[in-house]
Amino acid sequence: MRGHRTLGFAVGVTAAAALFVFMVVLLGPVNTLLALLFLIAAIVLLRFPIIGIYALVVLLPFNGLISQVTDGTAIPGLYGAAKDFLLLGILLVALISGRVRRVPATVVAIVVLIVTLALVSGIFTPTILQASYGWRNDYEPLLLLIAVPAIVDLTSVRRILGLVIVMAQVSAAIAVASWSRGLEWLFDIGRLPVANQDDFPTSLFSSGSLRPRAFSPYVAPNEMAVVMAALLAVVWLIPRLRGWQRVLLSVLPVAAIVLSESRSGILGAIVVACVLAARALHKRSAVLAGAFLLMAVVGVVFGAVLYIINKLGDGGDPSIGGHSLSLEAGISTLVQNPFGLGLGRVGPRAAQFDDSYHVESFWLLIGLESGIVVMVLYVALMAYLVTKAVRSVSDLSFMAAAVLSASLVSQLVLPAFQEGAVSFTVWLLVGLALVSMRAESEGKAKAVPEGAPSLVRLAR
Repeated sequence: MRGHRTLGFAVGVTAAAALFVFMVVLLGPVNTLLALLFLIAAIVLLRFPIIGIYALVVLLPFNGLISQVTDGTAIPGLYGAAKDFLLLGILLVALISGRVRRVPATVVAIVVLIVTLALVSGIFTPTILQASYGWRNDYEPLLLLIAVPAIVDLTSVRRILGLVIVMAQVSAAIAVASWSRGLEWLFDIGRLPVANQDDFPTSLFSSGSLRPRAFSPYVAPNEMAVVMAALLAVVWLIPRLRGWQRVLLSVLPVAAIVLSESRSGILGAIVVACVLAARALHKRSAVLAGAFLLMAVVGVVFGAVLYIINKLGDGGDPSIGGHSLSLEAGISTLVQNPFGLGLGRVGPRAAQFDDSYHVESFWLLIGLESGIVVMVLYVALMAYLVTKAVRSVSDLSFMAAAVLSASLVSQLVLPAFQEGAVSFTVWLLVGLALVSMRAESEGKAKAVPEGAPSLVRLAR
């Protein structure tokens, strides 16, 4: 018996060695190594999908910086593909294991409708490559709302959020440190010099300033600022931290937002502060809580209206005037094209293709790309998530409303959600909040034995 086992083992080793040599000859040593790493990663991800969530948290902040430093090599493409591999791998595990049943049916239904109808709009796109690229940038991140709550348990949420906060401190520190280097930093990462004057990164500078706005490790200041605003919500809602600890953990993100000079980021941080204040005051005074929420809503609407009707653009900041004109033109184009222009044809990510259309709003971007119906479904999804979060008991569940409120101004007046580091982060955090909401609903539905800690209390 042992002889048969030894013979079988020897045959297996010989076959594996022969396959390895064949792959080296066929693909080359570098591609063979990449293939083996991919295989190992796939096996680990299928066995322990929660590792994929942790990996996403670590990878996301540095997507832009890695792309800038290694521009001209294959690394940016591989780094970007790693996000897709992790997300789709986690989703595959959720589907095969049946854990998708753990996700609210309404969320699953709306997300599936959005991503499917967006694919249908690909019939207006000249090439499959352009359509797939557009779907990946604008709609794939929404799948995190299914993948994350399907895989993650409540006991893991706080550990993941702890890592999120650590990465927030690291990325904010990089933003402050790189800002202190000024123009030298742009030369360090290859953003300067430029061969063509039209390629000069004007978005990294404020009018009349020679020092770049803070943006690293993200691709641009607005993207960095909106992520930092969302991460502030995490700092103030994660359980078991003292007040002084939350204040200290807020210093670097706030500094990064201020140094970014991003109006949308600063407004987002103010809205988050109002929403968190309303949450804190709700138990003491519903009137004060309502007042703070009203201030947040007015701030979002007022800021968006100023951009759209160009009140601040006349004789003022030309940047705001440009934003408002783009929004006006986008609304007009959407009315003329209610079924969209085609998947992957709208936004800054589509600029590399012919006949692309640029608009300064992610909501309008979705409408112009895939039609008014898809845009309405997207808004309905956000409204459902915010409503469910506001009605929740625990702070972890409420995090969905706080994170989305941090990004709302940016979504209304900028296409920042086309950047994966932004959209992946926001939807991952909302997905974690859905885990807490599920725990609350299960805690209410089940009778908890006397003396046992309830799921609701654990989530708080």
